[in-house]
Amino acid sequence: MFVLLKNRKVLVGVIVACLISGVAGYYFSSAKTPVQPKTPAQFKANSILGDNPVSASAQLCEIEYNRAPDYVGKKCRVKGRVDHVYVSKKGNIFLDFCKDYKTCPFSAVIFQDKAKFFKPYEYEGKDVEISGLIKTYQGRPEIIINDPSQIKIK
Repeated sequence: MFVLLKNRKVLVGVIVACLISGVAGYYFSSAKTPVQPKTPAQFKANSILGDNPVSASAQLCEIEYNRAPDYVGKKCRVKGRVDHVYVSKKGNIFLDFCKDYKTCPFSAVIFQDKAKFFKPYEYEGKDVEISGLIKTYQGRPEIIINDPSQIKIK
């Protein structure tokens, strides 16, 4: 009986050693791809284009703000004059391109968590280019601005 008990201990020891060496072998031998740091140009392209680290100008269509409804779902550079800047009670910033935002074919939005990076009133009455993905909110086209590099004053 002592031999049988001793063999079980040896068997359990061998199994545990195999498991440990298998896990360690897998962990240490699996090839890990080093992460390359992004260049400033890639960060800028990522903020405008998502994860595509290509030049922003190579991927963006260029349109006037009144053509935005035809480009929903596309990444564009939208040109126009900011007629009115509105800051909501919650701190969201709206750049409106028409006197009546409800009938305007395009607007740009900066949510309050990003607002600290912008000086919104410097855009009022100026010709600008806004880059990004055109989406719809309540049936109206808009670009959500997350980074100051998305707005250029012309």
